[in-house]
Amino acid sequence: MKRILLLLPRINLFLHHNQGRILKIILLALVFITALYTKEYTGEFQTLITSHIGGILYVLFGALLFSLVFTRMASWQSALLALSITSMLEFVQYLRIPFMIELTRYKVFLYLLGNSFNWMDFVYYVMGAVLGYFVVMLIGHREG
Repeated sequence: MKRILLLLPRINLFLHHNQGRILKIILLALVFITALYTKEYTGEFQTLITSHIGGILYVLFGALLFSLVFTRMASWQSALLALSITSMLEFVQYLRIPFMIELTRYKVFLYLLGNSFNWMDFVYYVMGAVLGYFVVMLIGHREG
């Protein structure tokens, strides 16, 4: 019991210095789960949610992930990188590369890569990038 009590100040210090990272990790998990759920959603606004809202969440996920991995990158850069990669994947869908089509036969790749090109998706990707920028900036991108 005494050892646990001695660890409490260290745990508190760790949490204080890493609260931005911890919050980003929690948000990453929540966004990821929600993005996956959008692919299986049935109900009101089903087409909007299953076809487009996931795009916002995927770019938000990317911005959070890149801000964790590339700690020296500015908030807008992590959001722009997420937007760029997601947009590139959208164009790959347009090209209908046989290898990519084959990959999307598996549900996990279908969810991650998509299988149909839609110009309207770019609007949602930009919304996700803007949201990602603000979330990363508000959390504190360059925490210690």
